[in-house]
Parts: sequence; C-alpha cells; structure tokens
Amino acid sequence: MRTVLRAFALLALVPGLLLAGNRSGSVSGQFLKIPTSARSTAMGSAMVSMAEGAGSIAYNPAGMLTISNASFSGTYNQWWADISHMFLGVGVNLDWIGTIGVGATILTTDDMPETTPQFPEGTGRMFKSAEVAYTFSYARQLSEQFGLGLSVKYIHSNLFNSELDASSIAFDIGTLYDIEVLRTRLGISVTNLGRDLKYLNEQYSLPTTLRFGARVNVYEEGDHRAYAVIQIGRPNDAEEQYNLGAEYTFQDMFSLRAGYRFNYDTENVSAGLGVNLQSLGIPGTLDYSYTNYKYLAGTNMFTVEIGF
Repeated sequence: MRTVLRAFALLALVPGLLLAGNRSGSVSGQFLKIPTSARSTAMGSAMVSMAEGAGSIAYNPAGMLTISNASFSGTYNQWWADISHMFLGVGVNLDWIGTIGVGATILTTDDMPETTPQFPEGTGRMFKSAEVAYTFSYARQLSEQFGLGLSVKYIHSNLFNSELDASSIAFDIGTLYDIEVLRTRLGISVTNLGRDLKYLNEQYSLPTTLRFGARVNVYEEGDHRAYAVIQIGRPNDAEEQYNLGAEYTFQDMFSLRAGYRFNYDTENVSAGLGVNLQSLGIPGTLDYSYTNYKYLAGTNMFTVEIGF
C-alpha cells in the first residue's frame, strides 16, 4: 500500500509543471497528442483508464499488464490533406520480471511542391514532413490491484525533408488501480516529459499532458456488459479538457461505443464499434472509430490488437 501511495504522490506533484495556462503556438510535437487507439477514441478519447494491450504503450504503459503472453497492436488514422498517422507496438509478458514493450508513432505527409516568394508557382523541388517517436516501455504489477508503467521515447521531427529537424528524449509514467468493490479502475498518466525541440534557433516545449480517469463497470449480467469512462486532462498548452465515453458489449464479441469531448477547439462527438476476432480463430480484436470536427471533415481510425 505504501508503494501505491508513493506512486500517486509522485504523480500529484506534476500538475505544478502544467499550470502555465493557455500556451497555444508555443508547443511542438503536436503529433504526440493524436490518439492511437480506435477503442478509446470512439469513447471520447477517455483513454487513460481504458489502457490495455500493446496499444497502451503510447498513452499509459501500465496497460501492458493486461498482456498474458505477447501482443501486437497497429493503428492507422487517415487525416486531412493526405496526412497519415500510425502506431505500431509489441508487448511481451516476462512473468515475474514484468512486461516490456516497444512502439513507434509516425506521422507523414505526401510529397509537396516547394514554393518561395521568388517562385510562387514552385521551384521544381519536392519536400515532405515526417515525425516519429520510438518508445521503450516497462510495466510491473506492484500489488494485486496496482500496476505501474514507465516509458522512454526518442522523438525526431523533420519539417522540411532532413534539412530542418529536431530531436528530443521524453518520458511517460502511468498507473492503473483496480477497486474491485466499486467495480472501478482508476488511471493516471503523465506523457512527454522531456527537453524542448529546437529548430534552428527556436525552442518549443513538448506537449506534456497529465490525465486522470476512471472506468466503471456499470452493468454486467449474462451476455451484456457496459462501461462508463470519464477523464480529466491537463495539457501544458491549453486549459483543462474533459472526456466522457461509454461502451456496450454483447457476448464479449461485439461492442458499440460513443463519447464526447469538452473544452476542445474542434473535436466533439465520436463513436465506433469493435469486433472480437475469436470467431475467426484469431485471438484479438478489430476496432473502428469516427471523430467529428466542428470545421473539418471527420476522421476514421482502425486498430487491430492480436495476442500470441
């Protein structure tokens, strides 16, 4: 119990680092804020307490503790203007040692023509932008109810081919705490704690975010199960954000999900579904989510999680 309290006390110190208020435009590495799980995205991006499998490497490494042997997770998210966003992760349970995982978050654009004031129609040269974060994670069950996960990530950003780039090292920490008597799971994470990205002579902070969330099993009887989730997030470049979501599962085979985001600039409602692939002889799930935006077209995300 002392270990649990110390871990929560450590995380409780972090809000002081995030009280700078709205700092829009002063934070780089924004691709690190894009969700990487279709399941949690469908539920309003209330992700921290829903962390499970290899996909949790990107936002709460404690979720890897749900891996029984080994797990692979892959997510594809088609954004606007031919921008692609992907996540790939693998986690392995090493029994009493703990669970380790590796992951990569990637955002890329298609080739674009270079234009300048002298050549507004194009110079004849093409360029592209790409950002990637390589992550190594470790998680361990510290008590029957409490798990802790840690990640270190290498972030590299190319804004103009390889001519304008920046790199950084960052850390994540996440916890999960099950309160069985209340049929509730609590989750806390802090992501992207690290040094600034420096482009030429300009430095920009990483998008550090503190999240606290709860998942409640509101109904479970026979073939039916329903979860409700809530999350409060504190990014270092915006005010507090609130996320609500729900999931209904029938026969542990098919799930319907919906969610809503509060105090976001453009994102609001989202929905999706999930299919257990056991009927096809595959130990895994396939999830889909749709997110609506106020001023832009909605986005579609697909995630597959396969156990071994």
